Amino acid sequence: MVEIIVEGTTDAEFLKDFIDSNFNITREKYEFKLFNGKDNIFKLNHKYYDEIEEELKIIDTIIIFVDADDPNDPSPIRGYEETESALKMLIKDLDFKIPIDYYIFCDENKEGYLESFLLSVLDDTQKECIEKFKECYEYNTTDKWIYKDFYKQRKHPFDYSHPNFNELKTKLKNLFEGIE
Repeated sequence: MVEIIVEGTTDAEFLKDFIDSNFNITREKYEFKLFNGKDNIFKLNHKYYDEIEEELKIIDTIIIFVDADDPNDPSPIRGYEETESALKMLIKDLDFKIPIDYYIFCDENKEGYLESFLLSVLDDTQKECIEKFKECYEYNTTDKWIYKDFYKQRKHPFDYSHPNFNELKTKLKNLFEGIE
């Protein structure tokens, strides 16, 4: 079984849809642990890590999904490089003796969130429309806001054949290979 660690519900929903759309993997082959925020994933004493440790006999591998976030955010562990460094330290400190991998959601500039990653696969016309909207809208907008207000309705489903999904597909394909 694959243990999938995510920040929250949106991540789990996207990954379930992505796995269902791209792989012939039954739901029994993987399980989500929703940590209720990025910061909680980096807490070694989180109750889910205790649960995982108790279940290591049935877990083949673990993958952690987190957002890169805005590097200018004053909260701890923000930005791609800082997040990647913290993930490597977390994996070392967990010392679970099974393979643990990670994936950082971000746009093509290695910034942002799951929503930034999803918006990065839009065609140029859609991206231009969003940029024009952001320019004329009097309030500050984030990729999370744009995604939730415009694209979460699924009227324009994401094209999983877009090259920006290739790394995620490869990572998940390798993860699920050999899992019984």
